[in-house]
Amino acid sequence: MRKARRVDDSIEFFSARRSEDSIARCDIAILVLDAESGIMEQDKKVAGKIVEEKRACIVIVNKWDLVIGGNQSAGRSTKAARMRDSKRPADRSAYEERLRDALKFLNYAPVLFVSAATGVGTEKIFPELEHVASERRKRIGTGEINRFIKQVDFDRASVPARQQVKIYYMTQASVAPPTFVLFTDRQVKLHFSYQRFIENQLRRAFGFVGTPIWIKNRSRD
Repeated sequence: MRKARRVDDSIEFFSARRSEDSIARCDIAILVLDAESGIMEQDKKVAGKIVEEKRACIVIVNKWDLVIGGNQSAGRSTKAARMRDSKRPADRSAYEERLRDALKFLNYAPVLFVSAATGVGTEKIFPELEHVASERRKRIGTGEINRFIKQVDFDRASVPARQQVKIYYMTQASVAPPTFVLFTDRQVKLHFSYQRFIENQLRRAFGFVGTPIWIKNRSRD
């Protein structure tokens, strides 16, 4: 999936369109990355489309065996080798940290490290799909949500004074993706910091692994 002016032929054009259509139709998207290449611009474009469509997601890092083994396949270009050497972390945690930094907007997606060639790690894919599907359909009762709200220190959210709101209560309106309605003292668009802060608190309390969360604001009146 590249910018339209860089698409050279009809095959690539229709492949990109099918990819976008598939993301728009799916419940859970699997973003497959090449462990040796690191995060490429095309990967970011696909990830951006997944976020735009508000799809649940699992990130799979393939060819992990080559990274940890340091093997160079025959015929690899010098550029590819330099990329591998410059981006290869010391361990899995360091690699995931770099991945999270490059795909900040997809921070809700779990990451699996696999090797399609050897099969190592691939046994985790379908259990993770089932887990994410369950999280996507998770519903929290209004009473439990409001007990949670009372314990949240909203003063920790970095929001300009003119965009602060008084929060009365919150309810979950729907699932797939989980959608919450926040009832406040006035009808304003929630500041980004509020959105992110509340989302992080919800994830810390209830999970919602692999799925985006929608938060809407509504005046109590």
